[in-house]
Amino acid sequence: MEKKPTSGLAVASLVTGIIALFSAFVPLLNLLSFPFVILAIIFGAIGIWQVSKGTKGGKGLSIAGLVLGVLGLLVTFAMYGGAAASSDGADANASGAAAGSDAPAIEQEAASPEAAEGAGETAAASYAVSIDGCRVTEDYQGNPVAVVTYTFTNNSDEDKSFALAVYPKVFQDGVEIGTAIGTDWDSEKYMSDVKPGATTTVEVGYALEGSSDITVEVSELMSFDNVVLAEKTFSVA
Repeated sequence: MEKKPTSGLAVASLVTGIIALFSAFVPLLNLLSFPFVILAIIFGAIGIWQVSKGTKGGKGLSIAGLVLGVLGLLVTFAMYGGAAASSDGADANASGAAAGSDAPAIEQEAASPEAAEGAGETAAASYAVSIDGCRVTEDYQGNPVAVVTYTFTNNSDEDKSFALAVYPKVFQDGVEIGTAIGTDWDSEKYMSDVKPGATTTVEVGYALEGSSDITVEVSELMSFDNVVLAEKTFSVA
């Protein structure tokens, strides 16, 4: 049987879907993710239609691109929703202070000094993050991946996920590397809400570009002072 040519729109859907999902997690850059989200969904839908007509191949690529596009859309909405909620809270606190309210001020909970003494761990006003370890594995294409394990504690007074609270970055040879897609690590908890006072463990995979050491840095997502909450260097050779 003659092999059907792969749909170009299926490939385009997968590429735009990957760009849409990755850029949706990056502050400011996610302003540009929405066009890629729309393109990934449209290309994926057309690709699936072409495959169903029997003229093209690449159904799996079309479905993957469509799913990534939808995930990118959800992440983008979640990021903007979190930013809007933080802005509304800041405005409300400022208004209360200006009016000279007699209500007692709400004190932010800080992590204990004992927790801050741990290697690679510091505490923010609302969150505590530790970088616990790193292991090398492979993504779905067999490329090397560094899986970094984080422990995240929500010390704020509202439900918050790791993805919407902090911003982890990994550098190799001084250049930030991107996240990877695979099945050898638990990526579901990245977006899971954490109740105030609760702690969870999160794993994130990063696509390695060599065998040199990597440096992991974590800062608060909605902070403008770029204070590093935790930092640690690992060997991946």
